[in-house]
Amino acid sequence: MSEVPPQTLTLSGLRHRCAQESDRFFNRQAYDPRFCYELFRRAILQRDDQAWACVYGQYQRLVTHWVERHTAYASSGEEAQFFMNRAFEKMWVGITPDKFTTFEDLASLLRYLQMCVHSVMIDFVRQKEYRLRLEAIEEMPQPLQARDTAVEDHITAALSRKDLWQWLQTQLKDEKEARVIDGLFVLGLKPREVQDMYPKTFNDVKEIYRVKENLIARLRRSDELKSFFLDA
Repeated sequence: MSEVPPQTLTLSGLRHRCAQESDRFFNRQAYDPRFCYELFRRAILQRDDQAWACVYGQYQRLVTHWVERHTAYASSGEEAQFFMNRAFEKMWVGITPDKFTTFEDLASLLRYLQMCVHSVMIDFVRQKEYRLRLEAIEEMPQPLQARDTAVEDHITAALSRKDLWQWLQTQLKDEKEARVIDGLFVLGLKPREVQDMYPKTFNDVKEIYRVKENLIARLRRSDELKSFFLDA
C-alpha cells in the first residue's frame, strides 16, 4: 500500500495511479482503492469535467462488460456503448455533491454505477415495449365491438377507435391519470409495475388504485362515453 496521499497528486498522476491499482485488483493482487475513489471525488464533489473524463476512461470497459452480461441486452437491438453512456449519465445526474458523502468507499460507488446500468436497460426495454404497443393500437384495422359491461372494458375498446381514444385523452385531468391509462390499459401492467415505472409520479400503489377509481367513476357518469357506444 502506498503512503502517498491521493489528494496531493495532479489529475494526471491520480489517473495513472488509479489505473495501476485497478490492474492490481483485477489480477487479484493487493491494491489501494483510495486513488480511484479520489478520482470520483474530484469528478462528482468538485464537478470537475476533466476528472469525470478520467473516470469514464477508466471504467468504460467494466461498464460495457456489465451491459453485455445483462439479460436485457441481447434483445435490446442497441450497441453496448449506448447503454454504457446512459449509465454514466445517470450516475452523473444521480449523485450530486450533497449525496456524495453517503458513498464511503470505491466499492459503494461502483455498486451504484452497476445499478445505473440495470436501471437504464430496464427503462429502455419498458419504453420499447410501450412504443410497440402504441404502434399496434394505431394499426388496428377495425374497432373492437363495444359491450355493455364495465367501464374498464369501454376504455380498452377505446384503444382501437381513434375518435374515442382522442376523446378519452381530453378527459384526463393530469399526468397521473395519463400514466394510469398508459400503464394499466395500454401496457397491461399491474399497479405495482406502474408504480415502479413512474416512481416520481406516484407515492405508492394505493395512489394508483385511487386515481384509477376516481377516473372510472367520472367516466361512468359521462353521457358522451355512452353515446360513443350507442353509435358504434
